[in-house]
Amino acid sequence: MVKLASYGRGARLGALVSYASRNGELAVETEKGEQIIGKAGLFQLRTEWEHLFDNRASSRDVGLFQVTVNTKTNDSDRDQILRHVLRAAFGERRFVYAIEGVHGRHLRVRGVLLLRGPAGERLTGDAKAAAIAQDRLNRSRIGCDVQARVLFHGHGNGVAFATSRIRQMVERFEGRVRDDRESHIETVKQAGDLVQKDWRKQMQSRTGRDVMHLVVSARAGTDQAAFRDAVREFLGDQFTGHRYVYTMHDPSDDPKVAGHGGKRPHVHAHAIVTMRGETGERIETSPQVFREWRSLMAEKARAHGIRMELTDRREFASAPAYARNQVRPVGYVGRSEHGGTSASAHARYLAKRSNLPHAAKSVRSARYLREVAQAWNAIARGSTEKKIANFAGDQLERIRAAARYTEIVTQRQSSGQAADRDDPTVLLARELFGGEEAAMLAMTRPEFEAYEKRIEAILADVGRSIEPWERKQFTEVVEAAREVMSIRRENLRISEQQLAASESDRNAQVRTGEPSQLLESGSQTPQTTSNSKHEPSSGNAAVVRSRELEHDDRLRSAHEPLDPRELRPGERIGLTRKIAGQPRGVPEPSSPRQDQSAQRLRGSEQEVEERQPRDRNERER
Repeated sequence: MVKLASYGRGARLGALVSYASRNGELAVETEKGEQIIGKAGLFQLRTEWEHLFDNRASSRDVGLFQVTVNTKTNDSDRDQILRHVLRAAFGERRFVYAIEGVHGRHLRVRGVLLLRGPAGERLTGDAKAAAIAQDRLNRSRIGCDVQARVLFHGHGNGVAFATSRIRQMVERFEGRVRDDRESHIETVKQAGDLVQKDWRKQMQSRTGRDVMHLVVSARAGTDQAAFRDAVREFLGDQFTGHRYVYTMHDPSDDPKVAGHGGKRPHVHAHAIVTMRGETGERIETSPQVFREWRSLMAEKARAHGIRMELTDRREFASAPAYARNQVRPVGYVGRSEHGGTSASAHARYLAKRSNLPHAAKSVRSARYLREVAQAWNAIARGSTEKKIANFAGDQLERIRAAARYTEIVTQRQSSGQAADRDDPTVLLARELFGGEEAAMLAMTRPEFEAYEKRIEAILADVGRSIEPWERKQFTEVVEAAREVMSIRRENLRISEQQLAASESDRNAQVRTGEPSQLLESGSQTPQTTSNSKHEPSSGNAAVVRSRELEHDDRLRSAHEPLDPRELRPGERIGLTRKIAGQPRGVPEPSSPRQDQSAQRLRGSEQEVEERQPRDRNERER
């Protein structure tokens, strides 16, 4: 994996190199092959690279202001007058404020101001900006009645700066912080949400890009020496003419302890590269360029005996990655655990970490997905190895489920129905019902047991992310999910019995040699039992599928156009109604051979639904 972790100005070079080298404890290697150990040698890099830096100043996104107001108003009118004064001075810009002190008739107010206005005008957060705000205030109607003085005493760049300053105000003034829309900011979480959700898009924050921080990683257990050689060749070929340093992080010699972000289970390298080369050419960064980097790194790794391939997430219907600002780390031991900064961000994190199926919706991605399905189909049909053919068939079924789910969401949105695909409960329903489409594909018993464990893991993840007031509703969701699992388990047992009986009858017919009985049973030729996972062998679906469906036909259908009319609302029970708000519909007409299985399923459903109120009453007693 090759990942662009961040950009930075020349002033951040020291911090980036210090992080990569563990404060100088690990040796870093330059583009010339020289080894640097210790802080003294790292300090010289800034001087040597200075001529390659643009040193462009970062945008001033947030200003820290102080306003002194001379008024005789009482407490009930004070906040309203203050807001009028601040709005007159700052216009339509967003701000938060708190009263710092009252000295006779003088009120001193401190606050944080978003310097960029809705029209794009950006104040500088200094004496010049204070003069502009003061002039606007003096010429306003409120300025004729109230005397006030505006000062700026600082400014900063980015979301992190704004969030930290507002949180400091919340802690200092103990929740007595308000914004320009008369809302109270009482907690640090509210402060973070205000900046992330309301202010972020208006900032249009910019900062210098003199260096970039790359992370190159491999699987746990990869040979460190071979990986180091592959990284060295990758950097040398890709960034010829640029200055860079890199260092290796291996759990065996990482000086940083595991509980604080060190000793990761996989070997990886950190590289700091100048954006401008010695010839003046700047590095271009785009999704296509990143793909080329990953392809080159995989090629270098294979040359050194490391099995590494470039893969596109669309090829495996994988969920999109979560951004760094969408999560915060909550555990550093082994693979870091994160929590989302919002409900939707946490749902995106869970989808990625749980590897839920996902299909991109853009026209280009849809075209690419069709090509991927055709490639998987060719592999599944052409491979002579059963393991490879089964794997390719699994990917086809996964892509089909993801595409159907995306189609369902699109249709709901076009019809005005609410369908938040990032909602954790929707993600749970998506995993339970295979994408909220038709009943789940058939599973063997070991596959069902693995699936059951995965559902419990998702329930645990969602349970950690919900708020206290959502606990009651989540408990109902858990109960319904486990009812679904119980019914699916019973269906699995029934289908196994039916399959054994069917095989016994077929074998008896073959022994008697009566063609009429074979035709009546719906089989032209005797069938042998197959262990392929692509043939139905369990009753997770409401109706046991016919074993006469040919394997190639199922694979071929995986990339054919999807028809939402194939969905069977009657097969979604309990949890579907609670989670997705789906009405319980009527199943499609079934054949006479399916009636017995369908009746048994309905009997199981009715038994569970009748037992649930009794169990709940007993618990309440």
